[in-house]
Amino acid sequence: MIDNVVLVLTGVLHERSVQELLQKCHPLGSFDSMASIAVANNMRELYRLVIVDTPLAPYFSQCSNQEDLDELNVEIMRNILYKAYLHDFMKFCEGVGGVTATSMMVTACSLFRLSISNNAHRTSWDLKQINGQ
Repeated sequence: MIDNVVLVLTGVLHERSVQELLQKCHPLGSFDSMASIAVANNMRELYRLVIVDTPLAPYFSQCSNQEDLDELNVEIMRNILYKAYLHDFMKFCEGVGGVTATSMMVTACSLFRLSISNNAHRTSWDLKQINGQ
């Protein structure tokens, strides 16, 4: 859900069609009011119009100091939301306890590390293409 919100926000900032962006969203992170993201001009409007009815609402209060919706603030918002989500997931896993909790946390951490690694490699590959290497 976090990635879908960020995808639509970033696409809207780059003047892409909302329908095109919605087709690219992951189905597990979709929700009814995602198309409304396009009308938000700042973080407060985004929360009031869209996020308030989603599971992201409790995490979004930490993003309220980012007023404008520009690329930098959208990326900061993504990181704040992921940090809060991972913290809650860790607390949930600790509540489960035992081997199951350890397996869940290791899997989540591994997936997060793979995502970071993939993004880092993609960035370095993009730079090599730009430089003609």
